[in-house]
Amino acid sequence: MSARSLYPGEPVRRADALHDNALRDEVAQLHEAVKSQRDIGMAVGLMSARFDCSTDQAWRTMLRVSQDSNTKIRTVARVLVATHDGTAGPDDHEVLATFVKHLPASGWSGAPTAQG
Repeated sequence: MSARSLYPGEPVRRADALHDNALRDEVAQLHEAVKSQRDIGMAVGLMSARFDCSTDQAWRTMLRVSQDSNTKIRTVARVLVATHDGTAGPDDHEVLATFVKHLPASGWSGAPTAQG
């Protein structure tokens, strides 16, 4: 969307341009929220399958990991999903190292080990 006048030759009003920018920002935030929710849903499913627990237990575990490691839930989810699908970068592995000790004892595949 761009700020346009209703009539050719009419100057664009500043309020219209500000409104367009606000709409663009809102759309970007909504896209980010949808991506975060998708990652959270996938991470809950992965946790449930990995640790053989209900989705409610998986969600509570993710919340505990988030709180205990002082990591946003969306970050916990994104890192777990990226680690699972092999797209995790070095930064993701660093974040994973901060909360992996808060996961159930069987650990998380792709997590750093005590040996390296």
